[in-house]
Amino acid sequence: TALPILGTQMILEYMERWNELLGEEKYEAAAIHAANSPKGVLRNSETFLAFKNVKQVSGGEKSPLLIYCEILLSTVTHRSTRPSKADSVECVKCALDHGKLELVAHWLANDVLECCVSMGAIIEEYAVAAGQQRDAGDEQRYVKADVRVRVLGTGFRLAYSLAVTSYMRCGADKQAAICMCKQGRLYGMVAFARDTGSFKSEDYIGVLEAVPELEVGLVLVGASLVGVYRVLQVLESDRKGFLKALGSREDLIDIIRKDGWTSSSDWTKIVIACEEENVWEEGINIVACELVNRVLFDN
Repeated sequence: TALPILGTQMILEYMERWNELLGEEKYEAAAIHAANSPKGVLRNSETFLAFKNVKQVSGGEKSPLLIYCEILLSTVTHRSTRPSKADSVECVKCALDHGKLELVAHWLANDVLECCVSMGAIIEEYAVAAGQQRDAGDEQRYVKADVRVRVLGTGFRLAYSLAVTSYMRCGADKQAAICMCKQGRLYGMVAFARDTGSFKSEDYIGVLEAVPELEVGLVLVGASLVGVYRVLQVLESDRKGFLKALGSREDLIDIIRKDGWTSSSDWTKIVIACEEENVWEEGINIVACELVNRVLFDN
């Protein structure tokens, strides 16, 4: 029994030394001491809290918490030595609070974080905040492959990419798809969702409801992943834009043929919507294509 007692005493002495370093404001030394603690006894949430409660160091230096996060993650050598999900989130929050997005990118690239949905959400919130801070003239758009794609600043784009990575690694596929849409990677989102093999039509509708933009609806319809009428319902505020774009597509017959969700009565409602929105030419084209589809393809 002497050996276990000796081991316990050594650990207690190790923890006591850490408290001394913290009290002496030797934060880097305290961080190294904690990160390399025997059996990881100091690699826990209590240690995070201790560093978090230390006031910001004057002189523009790094905060004690950020110092600890960097040192802790630099010691991760295997998945089993990663911080817990909660502590990984604390590391990300700390880095973003200091505007260190590139540090989060470095950690994710080296796979030293335990990813979770809340981590992805925090990074996504950072991207949204960064977007709101941009000048109105910074957001430009251009047309590519019939889809208006956002031209985003480097940091803004990187934040969304990191959020997508975090969501993917924890299996939050729907959140990843939504984030990709917000980033403007619409075709990438479709390819990713198809590769998962788990997305159904209503899942794609859920993505559209989260990002109710005309471009998203057109891509989903063009890829025959959702019904035209269901998209029209979601894009109620931009019915005219959707109907005008849909009715002028060269592949409209093919879209209608592959649409297994929109019933004959739904197509009638779509035509009525065209009349209500004064989209006459496109409405006539929809009627003609739907009729041709019934004649040629319906059993």
